[in-house]
Amino acid sequence: MERKKTAAIFPAFGCKYLGSEKEILNEVSDDLRELLSRAEAAVDFDRVEFERRSSGDFEDELQSQYAAYIISCAQSNILKRSGIRIDYAAGYSMGLYAALFHAESVTFEQGLDLITVAYEMIRGAATGLDFGTGVISGLDNDDLRSIVSRRKDLEIINVNNRHSFLIAGFSSSVTRALKAAKKMGALNTKFLDLKRPYHSTAMRDVSREFYRYCSGLRIYDPACCIISTVDAREITAWEDVLGDLADNIYRNINWLAAMERMVAARVDAFVECGPGKSLYRISQFIEGGFSVYHLALLHELLASDRVCSHADALDLRRA
Repeated sequence: MERKKTAAIFPAFGCKYLGSEKEILNEVSDDLRELLSRAEAAVDFDRVEFERRSSGDFEDELQSQYAAYIISCAQSNILKRSGIRIDYAAGYSMGLYAALFHAESVTFEQGLDLITVAYEMIRGAATGLDFGTGVISGLDNDDLRSIVSRRKDLEIINVNNRHSFLIAGFSSSVTRALKAAKKMGALNTKFLDLKRPYHSTAMRDVSREFYRYCSGLRIYDPACCIISTVDAREITAWEDVLGDLADNIYRNINWLAAMERMVAARVDAFVECGPGKSLYRISQFIEGGFSVYHLALLHELLASDRVCSHADALDLRRA
């Protein structure tokens, strides 16, 4: 019988934090403190702001991205030392950079640099354009597409699961779409505080520019298989990493398809590496016999005296 497999999944910025991330990580190791210092030396990272925003409510979008990445990388280091074998990695939106760090395809500092460059390029291209992003839950794909198709600038930029989606376009179009979705029976609609058109075809030119930038970097073959959230393909070579970095800028992403690909490959345990538990929540509406362990759940197992091996407790296989 083929052994069951494990995946590390990495959230994006903007999620609600548990509030205990720093305490948990600092209790387990010095990784977070070390990476915070390295981030201060590498980019314009505001450590004071990081310490103040324990709930993740950053006012500055770039600082929020740095924070999510740093926490994800700290947990990634701890996960590696645990001896748990990770077969796949996938990053939700900008979680891709932490997934590539985990797979040893880029260094920690390279990840920070990629986040900075992508953010500045997208911000520059979006200057003067009134973009908006919204989340819709409770409709199916066909119903949502009937709403989105009414406006040429609207796109479904991410499929979270079968009944949760992110849309983007000009703010006025997003607002109208959210109202239409509510009338159609959506359980929840929300206009998100995201002004940059991430994963939007409006950023096609930025994607080309970002590809040229990334082509000048030393990127390595991933140590574990990366699952693309653009088209759910397996990424095992540095050339494909390069392409996925560019695609992640302007192509719509599909988290559901990436998860389904990993479940089909016999992944039955996912470790969410990063702040909050957004991917854990999304996964509750994805079919399959699997479990997702966010930081707090993993910490309970690590700290449990009755568990001899947290790898065994998670029903995982050691490397």
